[in-house]
Amino acid sequence: MNTQAIILVGGEGTRLNDHVRFDPAIEVPKPLQEVGGKPFLSYLIRRLQGAGVLDIVLIVGYRKESYVYMTDKYRVKLWDTQPDVNKAVLAYPHLGRQFILLNGDCYPVMDWRILAESKGPMVPVKICDRDAGVAIVDKIDLASGLVSVQDISSMRRIYPEVIIEGGLHIGTPQGLHRARQYFDMIVFGQ
Repeated sequence: MNTQAIILVGGEGTRLNDHVRFDPAIEVPKPLQEVGGKPFLSYLIRRLQGAGVLDIVLIVGYRKESYVYMTDKYRVKLWDTQPDVNKAVLAYPHLGRQFILLNGDCYPVMDWRILAESKGPMVPVKICDRDAGVAIVDKIDLASGLVSVQDISSMRRIYPEVIIEGGLHIGTPQGLHRARQYFDMIVFGQ
């Protein structure tokens, strides 16, 4: 069983700010954008915990102080990123041989037990044939350079695919709007 998840949340969210043109620009990191009354990231964490994945590490960078409260509230660990995110993940001293990798701005719509119960590396792929921002990664493949945490899509050439229903990505204003509609429907029944 996979009991460890690495969630990448260190980016600056420049695509979201570039498209929205907020004045002032959005100061809240993408994974902490409010969706359904809670930070988007909280849904990922709760789904992982519900599937039995309790060792959750956030790879932080941009506005890392914004994530500190999550260590107590959601029982996650923070680890600083580096210019080479692969090296940052590999430098985490308690990295397991196999781990779940998630982009902090993606939410796969799937049975999350698939991630926890996977016996080997894999990439969930949406029915529209796009990656869902999640993979089960082998540490040896990452250390050897066979895969990169920055390019989950390319892992599809190496790892088996599992088809899932779909997913949400909040990398653009349209994606953030759709995520808000989705979670408002689930959380508030509207």
